[in-house]
Amino acid sequence: MKFLFVAKALPLLVVVLGLTACALPQPPQDAAQSAVVTPARAVVAAPTPFACGGTVEARTWQLWDAQGRAFMRGQLIGARLKDQGDTYALYDIQIEFHNLMMMAQRCGRVDRLVQLADDLMPVFDKLEPLDGDASNLVWICRGGAVCNARNRLVNTEVMLVSLQGLGLFTALADALVHAPDAAARSHPFVARTAQVAAAHLLRWGNASARAQWMRLAGANPQDVKNGSSALFYTDKPLWMLGVHAHLAGIAAVQPNALRAVAAPGSAAHTELAEGMAALLRFFERRLSLQTVQSDRLAGSVQVADVDAGYWRLYADNRFAGYTGSQGPAVCEPLQGGGMRARVLVDVAKVPPVKNLGWDFSHARRLVQVLDALQRNRHALQAWYGLAPERLPAPDLAQAFAAQLVAGVWNGDAQRPLFANYWGGANGWYRVAYDNGTGACYAGYPPFGLSNSFPTGGYAIWGAYYPVIDDLARSIYALADSADPAAVAFIRKHYGGLSQAASTNNRMVEQLMFWPTLVR
Repeated sequence: MKFLFVAKALPLLVVVLGLTACALPQPPQDAAQSAVVTPARAVVAAPTPFACGGTVEARTWQLWDAQGRAFMRGQLIGARLKDQGDTYALYDIQIEFHNLMMMAQRCGRVDRLVQLADDLMPVFDKLEPLDGDASNLVWICRGGAVCNARNRLVNTEVMLVSLQGLGLFTALADALVHAPDAAARSHPFVARTAQVAAAHLLRWGNASARAQWMRLAGANPQDVKNGSSALFYTDKPLWMLGVHAHLAGIAAVQPNALRAVAAPGSAAHTELAEGMAALLRFFERRLSLQTVQSDRLAGSVQVADVDAGYWRLYADNRFAGYTGSQGPAVCEPLQGGGMRARVLVDVAKVPPVKNLGWDFSHARRLVQVLDALQRNRHALQAWYGLAPERLPAPDLAQAFAAQLVAGVWNGDAQRPLFANYWGGANGWYRVAYDNGTGACYAGYPPFGLSNSFPTGGYAIWGAYYPVIDDLARSIYALADSADPAAVAFIRKHYGGLSQAASTNNRMVEQLMFWPTLVR
Protein backbone atom coordinates (compact mmCIF):
# COMPACT_ATOMS: atom_id res chain seq x y z
CA MET A 1 0.00 0.00 0.00
CA LYS A 2 1.49 3.35 -0.98
CA PHE A 3 0.48 6.86 -0.03
CA LEU A 4 1.27 9.06 -2.96
CA PHE A 5 3.25 11.89 -1.53
CA VAL A 6 6.66 12.42 -0.07
CA ALA A 7 6.97 13.44 3.55
CA LYS A 8 8.25 16.96 4.09
CA ALA A 9 10.16 18.25 7.05
CA LEU A 10 7.69 18.77 9.89
CA PRO A 11 7.80 21.40 12.62
CA LEU A 12 9.72 20.26 15.68
CA LEU A 13 6.59 20.00 17.83
CA VAL A 14 4.93 17.68 15.36
CA VAL A 15 7.97 15.43 15.17
CA VAL A 16 8.04 15.16 18.95
CA LEU A 17 4.33 14.38 19.18
CA GLY A 18 4.26 11.97 16.30
CA LEU A 19 7.44 9.95 16.61
CA THR A 20 8.23 9.85 20.30
CA ALA A 21 5.64 7.30 21.27
CA CYS A 22 7.31 6.46 24.56
CA ALA A 23 7.41 9.93 26.10
CA LEU A 24 4.68 12.31 27.13
CA PRO A 25 5.16 15.64 25.33
CA GLN A 26 6.56 18.29 27.65
CA PRO A 27 6.02 22.05 27.68
CA PRO A 28 7.92 23.68 24.86
CA GLN A 29 10.54 25.31 27.08
CA ASP A 30 11.98 24.58 30.46
CA ALA A 31 13.62 27.13 32.73
CA ALA A 32 17.10 26.36 31.47
CA GLN A 33 16.09 26.94 27.88
CA SER A 34 14.20 30.15 28.51
CA ALA A 35 16.49 31.82 31.01
CA VAL A 36 18.47 34.96 30.21
CA VAL A 37 21.65 34.70 32.29
CA THR A 38 23.25 37.82 33.78
CA PRO A 39 26.18 38.05 36.17
CA ALA A 40 23.71 38.68 38.99
CA ARG A 41 20.95 36.11 38.44
CA ALA A 42 18.94 34.11 35.91
CA VAL A 43 15.80 35.84 34.73
CA VAL A 44 13.17 33.32 33.60
CA ALA A 45 10.96 34.55 30.81
CA ALA A 46 7.24 34.29 31.43
CA PRO A 47 5.40 32.01 29.02
CA THR A 48 3.46 33.64 26.23
CA PRO A 49 -0.34 33.61 26.65
CA PHE A 50 -0.70 30.68 24.27
CA ALA A 51 2.15 28.55 25.62
CA CYS A 52 1.79 25.77 28.16
CA GLY A 53 1.80 27.53 31.50
CA GLY A 54 0.43 30.72 29.97
CA THR A 55 -2.78 32.58 30.62
CA VAL A 56 -4.93 30.65 28.14
CA GLU A 57 -4.06 27.30 29.70
CA ALA A 58 -4.70 28.74 33.16
CA ARG A 59 -8.00 30.20 32.03
CA THR A 60 -9.00 26.81 30.59
CA TRP A 61 -8.32 24.86 33.78
CA GLN A 62 -10.11 27.50 35.85
CA LEU A 63 -13.22 27.06 33.72
CA TRP A 64 -12.91 23.28 33.89
CA ASP A 65 -12.63 23.35 37.67
CA ALA A 66 -15.45 25.85 38.11
CA GLN A 67 -17.99 24.41 35.66
CA GLY A 68 -16.78 21.90 33.10
CA ARG A 69 -15.86 19.01 35.34
CA ALA A 70 -19.16 19.09 37.21
CA PHE A 71 -21.03 19.30 33.90
CA MET A 72 -19.28 16.25 32.49
CA ARG A 73 -19.71 14.19 35.64
CA GLY A 74 -23.19 15.36 36.63
CA GLN A 75 -24.97 15.95 33.35
CA LEU A 76 -23.27 13.82 30.69
CA ILE A 77 -22.24 10.80 32.74
CA GLY A 78 -24.69 11.01 35.65
CA ALA A 79 -28.00 12.31 34.31
CA ARG A 80 -27.76 11.20 30.69
CA LEU A 81 -25.66 8.05 30.52
CA LYS A 82 -26.37 6.48 33.91
CA ASP A 83 -29.90 7.69 34.69
CA GLN A 84 -31.43 7.89 31.18
CA GLY A 85 -29.33 5.26 29.44
CA ASP A 86 -28.56 7.85 26.74
CA THR A 87 -25.42 6.56 25.03
CA TYR A 88 -25.25 9.70 22.90
CA ALA A 89 -23.59 11.11 26.01
CA LEU A 90 -20.49 9.16 24.91
CA TYR A 91 -20.53 11.04 21.61
CA ASP A 92 -20.81 14.37 23.39
CA ILE A 93 -18.12 13.57 25.96
CA GLN A 94 -15.65 12.97 23.13
CA ILE A 95 -16.57 15.95 21.03
CA GLU A 96 -16.60 18.31 24.02
CA PHE A 97 -13.54 17.18 25.98
CA HIS A 98 -11.09 15.47 23.63
CA ASN A 99 -9.32 18.76 22.91
CA LEU A 100 -8.95 19.36 26.65
CA MET A 101 -7.34 15.95 27.08
CA MET A 102 -4.92 16.64 24.22
CA MET A 103 -3.88 19.94 25.82
CA ALA A 104 -3.18 18.16 29.10
CA GLN A 105 -1.07 15.68 27.15
CA ARG A 106 0.86 18.35 25.21
CA CYS A 107 1.57 20.30 28.38
CA GLY A 108 2.56 17.29 30.49
CA ARG A 109 -0.30 17.71 33.00
CA VAL A 110 -0.31 14.16 34.32
CA ASP A 111 -2.48 15.11 37.28
CA ARG A 112 -5.18 16.31 34.88
CA LEU A 113 -4.98 13.13 32.83
CA VAL A 114 -5.44 11.09 36.02
CA GLN A 115 -8.35 13.30 37.04
CA LEU A 116 -10.06 12.72 33.68
CA ALA A 117 -9.52 8.98 34.01
CA ASP A 118 -11.03 8.99 37.50
CA ASP A 119 -14.06 10.89 36.24
CA LEU A 120 -14.58 8.67 33.18
CA MET A 121 -14.31 5.29 34.89
CA PRO A 122 -18.10 5.16 35.56
CA VAL A 123 -18.86 5.03 31.81
CA PHE A 124 -17.90 1.37 31.89
CA ASP A 125 -20.55 0.67 34.52
CA LYS A 126 -23.18 1.09 31.78
CA LEU A 127 -21.87 -1.78 29.67
CA GLU A 128 -24.39 -4.60 29.42
CA PRO A 129 -24.65 -7.97 27.64
CA LEU A 130 -25.49 -7.84 23.94
CA ASP A 131 -28.47 -10.09 23.20
CA GLY A 132 -27.99 -11.82 26.54
CA ASP A 133 -24.38 -12.78 25.76
CA ALA A 134 -22.33 -11.91 28.84
CA SER A 135 -19.12 -12.25 26.81
CA ASN A 136 -20.12 -9.24 24.69
CA LEU A 137 -20.57 -6.16 26.86
CA VAL A 138 -21.74 -3.06 24.98
CA TRP A 139 -23.38 0.32 25.50
CA ILE A 140 -27.08 0.08 24.61
CA CYS A 141 -29.14 3.23 24.12
CA ARG A 142 -32.15 3.06 26.42
CA GLY A 143 -33.39 6.64 26.24
CA GLY A 144 -32.47 10.28 25.83
CA ALA A 145 -33.29 12.88 23.20
CA VAL A 146 -32.13 10.94 20.13
CA CYS A 147 -32.91 7.25 20.56
CA ASN A 148 -36.56 6.48 19.89
CA ALA A 149 -38.80 3.95 18.15
CA ARG A 150 -39.19 6.10 15.04
CA ASN A 151 -35.49 6.11 14.20
CA ARG A 152 -35.16 2.56 15.58
CA LEU A 153 -32.19 3.43 17.78
CA VAL A 154 -33.77 2.82 21.17
CA ASN A 155 -32.67 -0.45 22.79
CA THR A 156 -29.83 -0.86 20.29
CA GLU A 157 -26.09 -0.45 20.28
CA VAL A 158 -25.36 2.73 18.30
CA MET A 159 -21.98 1.90 16.84
CA LEU A 160 -20.99 5.49 16.05
CA VAL A 161 -21.48 6.84 19.55
CA SER A 162 -19.65 3.89 21.12
CA LEU A 163 -16.77 4.34 18.68
CA GLN A 164 -16.57 8.06 19.25
CA GLY A 165 -16.47 7.58 22.99
CA LEU A 166 -13.74 4.96 22.61
CA GLY A 167 -11.81 7.45 20.47
CA LEU A 168 -11.37 9.64 23.55
CA PHE A 169 -11.06 6.83 26.09
CA THR A 170 -8.26 5.06 24.21
CA ALA A 171 -6.47 8.36 23.57
CA LEU A 172 -6.53 9.07 27.31
CA ALA A 173 -5.37 5.55 28.18
CA ASP A 174 -2.56 5.90 25.64
CA ALA A 175 -1.48 9.20 27.22
CA LEU A 176 -1.56 7.71 30.72
CA VAL A 177 0.50 4.68 29.82
CA HIS A 178 3.26 6.95 28.48
CA ALA A 179 3.28 9.24 31.51
CA PRO A 180 6.45 9.53 33.58
CA ASP A 181 4.46 8.83 36.76
CA ALA A 182 4.15 5.15 37.70
CA ALA A 183 0.78 5.62 39.40
CA ALA A 184 -0.64 7.15 36.23
CA ARG A 185 0.69 4.29 34.09
CA SER A 186 -0.99 1.75 36.37
CA HIS A 187 -4.34 3.53 36.54
CA PRO A 188 -7.15 0.93 36.18
CA PHE A 189 -8.64 3.05 33.39
CA VAL A 190 -5.82 1.86 31.09
CA ALA A 191 -6.51 -1.87 31.25
CA ARG A 192 -10.28 -1.45 31.34
CA THR A 193 -10.27 0.78 28.28
CA ALA A 194 -7.86 -1.44 26.35
CA GLN A 195 -9.88 -4.58 26.96
CA VAL A 196 -13.24 -2.97 26.13
CA ALA A 197 -11.86 -1.34 22.98
CA ALA A 198 -10.21 -4.53 21.74
CA ALA A 199 -13.40 -6.54 22.28
CA HIS A 200 -15.42 -3.96 20.33
CA LEU A 201 -12.91 -3.86 17.48
CA LEU A 202 -12.95 -7.64 17.22
CA ARG A 203 -16.73 -7.68 16.89
CA TRP A 204 -16.93 -4.69 14.52
CA GLY A 205 -13.98 -5.89 12.45
CA ASN A 206 -15.03 -9.51 11.90
CA ALA A 207 -14.49 -11.35 8.61
CA SER A 208 -17.71 -10.00 7.13
CA ALA A 209 -16.81 -6.40 7.97
CA ARG A 210 -13.29 -6.80 6.59
CA ALA A 211 -14.63 -8.19 3.34
CA GLN A 212 -17.02 -5.25 3.07
CA TRP A 213 -14.21 -2.73 3.61
CA MET A 214 -12.17 -4.35 0.87
CA ARG A 215 -15.15 -4.28 -1.51
CA LEU A 216 -15.68 -0.60 -0.73
CA ALA A 217 -11.98 0.03 -1.30
CA GLY A 218 -12.54 -1.07 -4.89
CA ALA A 219 -15.41 1.39 -5.53
CA ASN A 220 -15.17 4.66 -7.46
CA PRO A 221 -17.22 7.88 -7.22
CA GLN A 222 -18.88 7.02 -10.54
CA ASP A 223 -20.39 3.96 -8.85
CA VAL A 224 -22.63 6.25 -6.78
CA LYS A 225 -25.86 6.52 -8.79
CA ASN A 226 -28.32 7.78 -6.18
CA GLY A 227 -28.59 9.23 -2.69
CA SER A 228 -27.60 6.01 -0.93
CA SER A 229 -24.76 6.09 1.59
CA ALA A 230 -23.82 2.46 0.92
CA LEU A 231 -20.47 3.28 -0.72
CA PHE A 232 -19.35 6.01 1.67
CA TYR A 233 -16.22 6.22 3.75
CA THR A 234 -17.68 7.46 7.03
CA ASP A 235 -16.37 8.52 10.40
CA LYS A 236 -16.86 4.98 11.76
CA PRO A 237 -13.93 3.32 9.94
CA LEU A 238 -11.92 6.48 10.58
CA TRP A 239 -12.51 6.24 14.33
CA MET A 240 -11.59 2.55 14.21
CA LEU A 241 -8.19 3.51 12.80
CA GLY A 242 -7.67 5.87 15.73
CA VAL A 243 -8.74 3.30 18.32
CA HIS A 244 -6.42 0.69 16.76
CA ALA A 245 -3.55 3.18 16.88
CA HIS A 246 -4.08 3.92 20.56
CA LEU A 247 -4.33 0.22 21.38
CA ALA A 248 -0.96 -0.27 19.73
CA GLY A 249 0.42 2.61 21.80
CA ILE A 250 -0.86 0.97 24.98
CA ALA A 251 0.46 -2.46 24.00
CA ALA A 252 3.92 -1.01 23.33
CA VAL A 253 4.26 -0.17 27.02
CA GLN A 254 1.82 -2.50 28.76
CA PRO A 255 1.26 -5.63 26.67
CA ASN A 256 -0.41 -7.28 29.63
CA ALA A 257 -3.28 -4.81 29.36
CA LEU A 258 -4.40 -6.64 26.21
CA ARG A 259 -3.18 -10.13 26.95
CA ALA A 260 -6.55 -11.38 28.20
CA VAL A 261 -8.35 -10.26 25.03
CA ALA A 262 -5.78 -10.37 22.23
CA ALA A 263 -2.42 -11.77 23.27
CA PRO A 264 0.27 -11.68 20.55
CA GLY A 265 0.10 -14.83 18.45
CA SER A 266 -3.53 -15.51 19.38
CA ALA A 267 -6.35 -15.79 16.86
CA ALA A 268 -7.84 -12.60 18.27
CA HIS A 269 -4.61 -10.69 17.71
CA THR A 270 -4.49 -11.95 14.13
CA GLU A 271 -8.07 -10.77 13.64
CA LEU A 272 -7.19 -7.31 14.95
CA ALA A 273 -4.16 -7.11 12.65
CA GLU A 274 -6.21 -8.14 9.63
CA GLY A 275 -8.86 -5.59 10.54
CA MET A 276 -6.29 -2.82 10.78
CA ALA A 277 -4.81 -3.78 7.41
CA ALA A 278 -8.24 -3.67 5.74
CA LEU A 279 -9.06 -0.33 7.37
CA LEU A 280 -5.79 1.17 6.17
CA ARG A 281 -6.46 -0.01 2.63
CA PHE A 282 -9.97 1.46 2.70
CA PHE A 283 -8.64 4.79 3.99
CA GLU A 284 -5.86 4.92 1.44
CA ARG A 285 -8.28 4.36 -1.43
CA ARG A 286 -10.50 7.24 -0.34
CA LEU A 287 -7.75 9.84 -0.03
CA SER A 288 -7.38 12.45 -2.75
CA LEU A 289 -4.04 14.22 -2.95
CA GLN A 290 -3.11 16.98 -5.35
CA THR A 291 -0.62 19.81 -5.68
CA VAL A 292 -2.05 23.32 -5.88
CA GLN A 293 -0.70 26.85 -6.05
CA SER A 294 -1.76 28.87 -3.03
CA ASP A 295 -0.93 32.52 -2.43
CA ARG A 296 -2.08 32.00 1.15
CA LEU A 297 0.70 29.44 1.65
CA ALA A 298 3.24 31.19 -0.57
CA GLY A 299 3.52 28.70 -3.35
CA SER A 300 2.99 25.08 -4.27
CA VAL A 301 1.51 22.81 -1.59
CA GLN A 302 0.01 19.37 -1.42
CA VAL A 303 -3.61 19.28 -0.23
CA ALA A 304 -5.74 16.34 0.89
CA ASP A 305 -9.42 15.43 0.73
CA VAL A 306 -11.36 12.35 1.80
CA ASP A 307 -14.13 10.58 -0.11
CA ALA A 308 -14.26 13.27 -2.79
CA GLY A 309 -17.09 12.71 -5.25
CA TYR A 310 -18.92 10.03 -3.29
CA TRP A 311 -21.25 12.41 -1.39
CA ARG A 312 -22.51 14.55 -4.29
CA LEU A 313 -25.97 12.94 -4.42
CA TYR A 314 -26.54 12.46 -0.70
CA ALA A 315 -29.64 14.19 0.68
CA ASP A 316 -27.67 16.15 3.31
CA ASN A 317 -25.48 17.62 0.56
CA ARG A 318 -27.78 18.05 -2.44
CA PHE A 319 -27.87 21.82 -1.95
CA ALA A 320 -24.08 22.13 -1.79
CA GLY A 321 -24.24 23.92 -5.15
CA TYR A 322 -26.89 26.39 -3.95
CA THR A 323 -25.29 29.47 -2.40
CA GLY A 324 -28.24 31.86 -2.27
CA SER A 325 -28.80 33.90 0.88
CA GLN A 326 -32.49 32.97 0.76
CA GLY A 327 -32.80 29.59 2.42
CA PRO A 328 -34.00 26.73 0.23
CA ALA A 329 -36.32 25.55 3.03
CA VAL A 330 -38.30 26.99 5.92
CA CYS A 331 -39.65 25.47 9.12
CA GLU A 332 -43.42 25.71 9.44
CA PRO A 333 -45.73 24.76 12.32
CA LEU A 334 -47.76 21.57 12.09
CA GLN A 335 -51.34 21.15 13.15
CA GLY A 336 -51.28 19.67 16.60
CA GLY A 337 -47.81 21.02 17.39
CA GLY A 338 -44.28 20.62 16.20
CA MET A 339 -42.54 21.93 13.10
CA ARG A 340 -41.79 20.59 9.64
CA ALA A 341 -39.39 21.78 6.96
CA ARG A 342 -40.89 22.85 3.64
CA VAL A 343 -38.48 22.93 0.70
CA LEU A 344 -38.84 26.03 -1.47
CA VAL A 345 -36.18 25.37 -4.11
CA ASP A 346 -36.43 22.52 -6.61
CA VAL A 347 -33.39 20.40 -5.88
CA ALA A 348 -33.51 19.00 -9.41
CA LYS A 349 -32.47 22.46 -10.61
CA VAL A 350 -29.39 22.52 -8.35
CA PRO A 351 -26.48 20.76 -10.10
CA PRO A 352 -24.57 18.36 -7.82
CA VAL A 353 -21.04 19.40 -6.86
CA LYS A 354 -18.92 16.90 -8.76
CA ASN A 355 -16.10 16.27 -6.27
CA LEU A 356 -18.11 16.63 -3.07
CA GLY A 357 -16.88 14.72 -0.03
CA TRP A 358 -17.12 15.35 3.71
CA ASP A 359 -18.56 18.47 5.30
CA PHE A 360 -16.39 20.72 7.46
CA SER A 361 -17.95 19.61 10.75
CA HIS A 362 -17.50 15.86 10.29
CA ALA A 363 -13.96 16.36 9.01
CA ARG A 364 -12.88 17.44 12.52
CA ARG A 365 -12.35 13.74 13.33
CA LEU A 366 -9.28 13.86 11.11
CA VAL A 367 -7.49 16.01 13.69
CA GLN A 368 -7.63 13.40 16.44
CA VAL A 369 -7.29 10.29 14.28
CA LEU A 370 -4.31 11.52 12.28
CA ASP A 371 -2.66 12.53 15.54
CA ALA A 372 -3.23 9.00 16.86
CA LEU A 373 -1.73 7.40 13.74
CA GLN A 374 1.30 9.67 13.71
CA ARG A 375 1.94 9.47 17.45
CA ASN A 376 1.89 5.66 17.32
CA ARG A 377 3.67 4.93 14.03
CA HIS A 378 6.35 2.79 15.61
CA ALA A 379 3.92 1.08 17.98
CA LEU A 380 1.63 0.15 15.07
CA GLN A 381 4.52 -1.38 13.20
CA ALA A 382 5.51 -3.42 16.24
CA TRP A 383 2.05 -4.48 17.46
CA TYR A 384 0.52 -5.32 14.09
CA GLY A 385 3.67 -6.15 12.14
CA LEU A 386 2.97 -3.35 9.65
CA ALA A 387 5.64 -2.16 7.26
CA PRO A 388 6.16 1.63 7.44
CA GLU A 389 4.80 2.10 3.91
CA ARG A 390 1.49 0.55 4.93
CA LEU A 391 0.80 3.52 7.19
CA PRO A 392 -0.29 6.97 6.06
CA ALA A 393 2.71 9.16 5.29
CA PRO A 394 3.94 11.32 8.19
CA ASP A 395 2.92 14.52 6.37
CA LEU A 396 -0.69 13.55 5.70
CA ALA A 397 -2.06 15.79 8.46
CA GLN A 398 -0.01 18.63 6.97
CA ALA A 399 -1.70 18.08 3.61
CA PHE A 400 -5.12 18.31 5.26
CA ALA A 401 -3.99 21.44 7.09
CA ALA A 402 -2.95 22.93 3.74
CA GLN A 403 -6.42 22.29 2.34
CA LEU A 404 -7.94 23.99 5.38
CA VAL A 405 -5.96 27.15 4.57
CA ALA A 406 -6.02 27.00 0.79
CA GLY A 407 -9.52 25.68 0.18
CA VAL A 408 -11.81 26.00 3.21
CA TRP A 409 -10.86 29.34 4.84
CA ASN A 410 -12.41 32.49 3.31
CA GLY A 411 -9.04 34.28 3.22
CA ASP A 412 -10.00 36.98 5.72
CA ALA A 413 -7.55 36.95 8.65
CA GLN A 414 -9.53 39.54 10.66
CA ARG A 415 -12.98 37.95 10.18
CA PRO A 416 -12.21 34.31 9.39
CA LEU A 417 -14.98 32.07 8.08
CA PHE A 418 -14.90 28.58 6.64
CA ALA A 419 -16.72 26.84 3.79
CA ASN A 420 -19.30 24.18 4.61
CA TYR A 421 -17.53 21.41 2.70
CA TRP A 422 -13.95 20.19 2.99
CA GLY A 423 -13.42 20.36 -0.76
CA GLY A 424 -14.21 24.09 -0.70
CA ALA A 425 -17.87 24.10 -1.81
CA ASN A 426 -19.88 26.55 0.25
CA GLY A 427 -23.52 25.86 -0.52
CA TRP A 428 -26.24 24.93 1.92
CA TYR A 429 -25.86 21.86 4.12
CA ARG A 430 -28.50 19.53 5.55
CA VAL A 431 -31.52 21.25 4.08
CA ALA A 432 -34.72 19.79 5.61
CA TYR A 433 -32.63 17.31 7.61
CA ASP A 434 -34.58 14.66 9.51
CA ASN A 435 -32.79 12.67 12.22
CA GLY A 436 -35.93 10.98 13.46
CA THR A 437 -36.36 13.16 16.56
CA GLY A 438 -39.10 15.41 15.16
CA ALA A 439 -36.92 18.52 15.28
CA CYS A 440 -36.99 20.83 12.25
CA TYR A 441 -33.78 21.80 10.47
CA ALA A 442 -34.09 24.27 7.60
CA GLY A 443 -30.39 23.92 6.79
CA TYR A 444 -27.00 25.55 7.30
CA PRO A 445 -26.28 28.54 5.04
CA PRO A 446 -22.91 29.28 3.40
CA PHE A 447 -20.25 29.51 6.11
CA GLY A 448 -22.83 28.01 8.49
CA LEU A 449 -20.40 25.39 9.77
CA SER A 450 -17.63 27.90 10.57
CA ASN A 451 -18.06 27.19 14.27
CA SER A 452 -16.47 23.80 13.60
CA PHE A 453 -13.10 25.54 13.31
CA PRO A 454 -12.77 26.71 16.93
CA THR A 455 -14.63 23.74 18.43
CA GLY A 456 -13.28 21.00 16.17
CA GLY A 457 -9.60 21.11 17.14
CA TYR A 458 -8.36 22.50 13.82
CA ALA A 459 -6.18 25.11 15.54
CA ILE A 460 -3.86 22.27 16.56
CA TRP A 461 -2.72 22.22 12.92
CA GLY A 462 -1.14 25.59 13.54
CA ALA A 463 1.95 23.47 14.25
CA TYR A 464 2.12 23.02 10.46
CA TYR A 465 1.07 26.47 9.27
CA PRO A 466 1.25 29.45 11.66
CA VAL A 467 -1.59 31.16 9.78
CA ILE A 468 -3.95 28.62 11.37
CA ASP A 469 -2.80 29.82 14.79
CA ASP A 470 -3.41 33.39 13.66
CA LEU A 471 -6.98 32.60 12.60
CA ALA A 472 -7.74 30.87 15.90
CA ARG A 473 -6.30 33.77 17.88
CA SER A 474 -8.37 36.23 15.84
CA ILE A 475 -11.54 34.37 16.80
CA TYR A 476 -10.38 34.20 20.42
CA ALA A 477 -9.84 37.97 20.51
CA LEU A 478 -13.13 38.70 18.76
CA ALA A 479 -15.04 36.52 21.23
CA ASP A 480 -13.54 38.48 24.13
CA SER A 481 -14.05 41.89 22.52
CA ALA A 482 -16.69 44.43 23.55
CA ASP A 483 -16.52 46.16 20.17
CA PRO A 484 -20.06 46.11 18.71
CA ALA A 485 -18.89 44.89 15.29
CA ALA A 486 -16.91 42.04 16.87
CA VAL A 487 -19.83 41.12 19.15
CA ALA A 488 -22.19 41.00 16.15
CA PHE A 489 -19.75 38.89 14.10
CA ILE A 490 -19.24 36.34 16.86
CA ARG A 491 -22.96 36.15 17.61
CA LYS A 492 -23.75 35.48 13.93
CA HIS A 493 -21.01 33.00 13.06
CA TYR A 494 -19.65 31.63 16.35
CA GLY A 495 -22.73 31.88 18.51
CA GLY A 496 -21.66 29.39 21.16
CA LEU A 497 -18.71 31.64 22.05
CA SER A 498 -20.81 34.80 22.30
CA GLN A 499 -22.07 36.49 25.44
CA ALA A 500 -25.60 35.79 24.16
CA ALA A 501 -25.13 32.02 24.45
CA SER A 502 -26.45 30.13 27.44
CA THR A 503 -24.01 29.69 30.31
CA ASN A 504 -23.61 25.95 29.70
CA ASN A 505 -23.32 26.26 25.93
CA ARG A 506 -20.69 28.98 26.16
CA MET A 507 -18.72 27.07 28.77
CA VAL A 508 -18.69 23.89 26.70
CA GLU A 509 -17.61 25.66 23.51
CA GLN A 510 -14.86 27.52 25.33
CA LEU A 511 -13.57 24.22 26.70
CA MET A 512 -13.61 22.84 23.16
CA PHE A 513 -11.81 25.86 21.74
CA TRP A 514 -9.33 27.27 24.26
CA PRO A 515 -7.25 24.07 24.64
CA THR A 516 -6.52 24.05 20.90
CA LEU A 517 -4.77 27.43 21.23
CA VAL A 518 -2.18 26.13 23.69
CA ARG A 519 1.24 24.88 22.55
